[in-house]
This record gives sequence, C-alpha cells and structure tokens, in this order.
Amino acid sequence: MNDVVTPGTIALSLGANDANCPGPFSNHIRIDRQRGRFEVDQRAFMDEDTFRLEREKIFTKCWLFVGHDSEIPQPKDFITRNIGGFDLIFNRDRDGNVHAFYNYCTHRAPILNVQERGNANVFTCPYHGWVFGADGALKDYGAAYGYDEDFNSDGHYNLKAVPRLENYRGFWFMNMNQKAVDLATYLGSTKDVFDIMADQAGDAGLEVIRGEQHLINGGNWKVITDNFVDMYHGPSLHSSYFNDYAPSRTQNAEVGGSFIGGSGGFENGHNYAISRIGLGRPVAKWIPAFGEAAKPLIEAKKQELIDRFGAERAEIMAEHNRNMVVFPNLVVTDNVSLNVRTVFPESVDTFRMNIWTLGVKGEPEAIRDVRLRNHLSFVGPAGFAHPDDFEIFDLQRQAYHTTPHKWLDYSKGMRTDTVKDNDRRKVEGQLLNESQQRAWWTQWDRLVSGVETLE
Repeated sequence: MNDVVTPGTIALSLGANDANCPGPFSNHIRIDRQRGRFEVDQRAFMDEDTFRLEREKIFTKCWLFVGHDSEIPQPKDFITRNIGGFDLIFNRDRDGNVHAFYNYCTHRAPILNVQERGNANVFTCPYHGWVFGADGALKDYGAAYGYDEDFNSDGHYNLKAVPRLENYRGFWFMNMNQKAVDLATYLGSTKDVFDIMADQAGDAGLEVIRGEQHLINGGNWKVITDNFVDMYHGPSLHSSYFNDYAPSRTQNAEVGGSFIGGSGGFENGHNYAISRIGLGRPVAKWIPAFGEAAKPLIEAKKQELIDRFGAERAEIMAEHNRNMVVFPNLVVTDNVSLNVRTVFPESVDTFRMNIWTLGVKGEPEAIRDVRLRNHLSFVGPAGFAHPDDFEIFDLQRQAYHTTPHKWLDYSKGMRTDTVKDNDRRKVEGQLLNESQQRAWWTQWDRLVSGVETLE
C-alpha cells in the first residue's frame, strides 16, 4: 500500500526537507514545521477580495486550456467557449490556421456568435451587419457608403485575438499575459503525461468524443483542484464503489484496499496522483466486466504499445492510472476513462465545470463502448464519484459561512515528502498523502502574493 509509482519517465530525486523551503508569502497559508502542519485559511475559499485577487493574479497570468485539435478538425470549423471569464471563438480559418478571437463585434460590441459549434467562412454581427472572416479580418460594414476606403487599413477593427495561443500535442492553451513564459516551459514535466495520453492513440490520434458535459455547482472553484488528485478520500467517501461495485466488476475482492502509488508536484504548481488500482483501463488493461469481445482488442493494443515504446513504457501507459491538475484549473484523468475538465469560478461560491471525454480516432466500437461506460459509471456527473463529491463541496460551502473562522489542514505525509531544489512544488509522496495539494497551494500562495509572475 505504500509502494510508489513514478509518473511516467519522471522521477524526482531526494532533495532537502521541508524545513529549508521558502514561504509562505501570503497570509492565507501557514506552515508549522516543528509540528509538521500545512494549513490554508478558510477565507481563501469565501473571501471576495481574495476572489478578485485570483482573477487578477492567476486567471490573467496562467496558461488556460481552450480546446483540442479534434474539436475543430476542418478548415472554418469553430466552437464558442468561455475561458477565464472571456467569451471566445476558437476556430480554424480557410487555410487551417487555428485562432482564438474574443467573441464580440469591434463596432458596438454585441456577441457575434451564439452557436456552440459549426463551420463558417464568416461571422456576421446581428446589429449593424459587420462581417468578419474566419481569419478575423473585417470584410464588410453592412453598408456600401459612409466609410473611407482605408478606414480599416491598419486592421484596427479586425477581430481581436487573445494575446497568446499555443498548443502541445494538440491541446490548445491561451494566456492573457503577452509576457508570459511559453507554454512548453509552463507545462514542464506535465508534458510527459500529455505524451502518454497522445501516444496511447498511436498514428490514429486522440479525439474529443461529442457529447461534452457542462454544469454549474455550489462551492468555491478550488474544491475541484483539491479533490481530483486527492486519493485519501476514495476508500471512505466512495466506499460503495470500491467495496461493492468495483470488486464485482474486477472479480477481485481486495480492489478496495489496493491503493498503491504515489503523488506529488511538478513545476509551477501542477500536481499528480499515480496509482495501480486494478479497475481496468480501455488502454490497455482488460477486466472481465469489459466483456469477452473487448479482450482480444485490448490485448492487441497492449502488444502494440510494447512494440512501439518498449515493455517498460507500455506498462506505464497500460497499467498506471493518472490524475493530474495543470495549474490552475485543468484536470486530466487518465484512469478508467480518459477525460479533461476545466473549472472556472462563476462567483466566490459557485463554479462552472466543463468535461470532455477523449478516445482514439476510429477505435473499435467495443472499446469505445467500454470507454464511455467507464466514464459514466465513475467519473461522469451521474457516476459513483460525482454525486458523493459534489455533496461534500456543498457541505464545505455551507460550513465556511456557518462556523467560526478556521484553518483547513493539508498536512498528511508532510514529514516524509521528498522535496527537490528546496521547492515544495517539486515533491514526491505516497498516494494517500497530501503532497500534491501542498504543491498546488504553494504555487497559489506565490501568485496571489506577487512573488511569482510567470513571466
């Protein structure tokens, strides 16, 4: 139960203990090294001033996930999405170039497009008929008179693009800060997890499966970044899944007690939990509940991974479950299914979550069925996990406002962490500890205090 699974090819070497790590830098975090305590002020989850500070210091400074290549596969494809409080058109122009434009007319500012997705060569403002090309250029004013011929010769009235838009392995991110470090630097060691995800698909490539899910829930947005890498709560909160449902599917009565793995942090506050809980994986670990028809397909996929990447890498890809948070708000779950989700604050007490399930393009129907059923049964909104978790989120929200001021504890395993470079964000711990949350909160502390600019 205390064995450690390293995250892909990443292994953090033994470094200094926590006593030599700098911080905290804000009054929201306190660390008692003598007692081995790491605590967060509950006001970080309920204070309006802190909420505004997060908007300013985090959501305009960090790289935020926009979408995946497969969502706009053809020239002129577009989707509309709200990212960090900004309505965007994420699209390809007629030459296939990818853009992210603010979704408003540069004349009088109404929203240009209210469709969720489509294919369009132009976007037309419903107010005065201004017409913009898929490349953002203003094409027409809706009238043949009244404007000089060179009125927009400098491009002043073209659609406005986000300051930065970059991608890694088909995952597109935006940044409101023109001076921000490049995406590859920001992602750091998380790139290995993205590589594992993308490489599972081989030459076919990954795709976002249509039917994404959106919801708004009570609670502060940070409860999600806490929860999805928190393995500690699994055996207790989700006992019906791990003690009853999962053993019947895997024909392993001990699966509920098989929480083997490791957790920790990467650079820039990203964190992870890696496990070998024997729940089965569409890529590429078969269990009886997947059905006999899927067995040869999954076994063939495992052999393909071995042939392409070698036995050790294939074992990591097929046998290990990965939960990861790309700071601040992108949650990646590569476990019983493969999905990504974003969480954005609607207010200090409500958040909006968007969930997209990914699969391999052209994969056999039997595998696609396993993938979607796995998603629905556990990590989907109506699965075993979500209702439990979301009830807790609401109970947390209620307690913040109806109980005396308190500090929330994130201390589990603090004395046994392996820390690299005197940086609490670069840490390894045991699976059921809270090393990963301490890494995330350390970065949060650095940003809201202004110590870190990510430039």
